[in-house]
Amino acid sequence: MAKAKGPPGVQNRHIYNRASYLYQAAAYLASQHDPSISANPKLPSAGKDEHSVPTQNPTGNSTLQNMSRQMISSMRAVTQKSQIRQSPALKRTICKYCDTLLVEGRTCSSTVENASKGGRKPWADVLRIQCKTCGKFKRFPIGAMKQKRRALRQQEQNSSTQALPGHNSTEQPNDAT
Repeated sequence: MAKAKGPPGVQNRHIYNRASYLYQAAAYLASQHDPSISANPKLPSAGKDEHSVPTQNPTGNSTLQNMSRQMISSMRAVTQKSQIRQSPALKRTICKYCDTLLVEGRTCSSTVENASKGGRKPWADVLRIQCKTCGKFKRFPIGAMKQKRRALRQQEQNSSTQALPGHNSTEQPNDAT
């Protein structure tokens, strides 16, 4: 007797869940940024209360940042090993050089640049996101329509030239004089 088939679903759901958990944990760790610690790195005095432990050491932000990078690295390893594709929106939030989660203002800075002559072409705008950890940058086109694949462009071009009257190559000109 054969096994009864269960309801159709996502294969390897546990791997997707693992990758999602690692990304969420990395995002949480990256969001735990306390500006008062980096601005005021003084440790509490041990003279008054010996048993008080500081909540975070002065390098706590870099420790959390490194833990976040480790989580992203693990997530990428899991998805690559199991050959699961990451969504483009998720990949845009990760630096592919140093595995830092890109948070605007904290770990990255973004600018819009237009390399056309004098910025005359509005469709040539490019979003440039620079990672503050490693200094590398990513570039994404803004406002430009995604170009169709070459085969589809050629097929569309061929169908438009055949539809026009007088452009049929099999038709001979009629010279009846």
